[in-house]
Amino acid sequence: MINQEIEIKGRKYQYINEKIGKKAPLIIVKGENGYIMCGYLNIDAANSLGDVAVRVSGVNDINDVLNTSVNACTDKAKELGIKPGDSIMDIVQKL
Repeated sequence: MINQEIEIKGRKYQYINEKIGKKAPLIIVKGENGYIMCGYLNIDAANSLGDVAVRVSGVNDINDVLNTSVNACTDKAKELGIKPGDSIMDIVQKL
């Protein structure tokens, strides 16, 4: 399991990467206001809780996360101007 604090664009984030299945790991990148989650987690549940969350898919590590785009996002994330298709590097500071 990887659980560490990382810095992206001058801000600190909690990065969790845990191998739970046979292929892809569970990944979460948590900021002060919201988080990035992998496809293992449910965007509808995050939305119903009022979280600022974005989902990415097909990622195995932090480099994959930072070099992909938003697959889906919650209503609260949309209120911050985040939308599906946005580059993670373009929206990460909103989290």
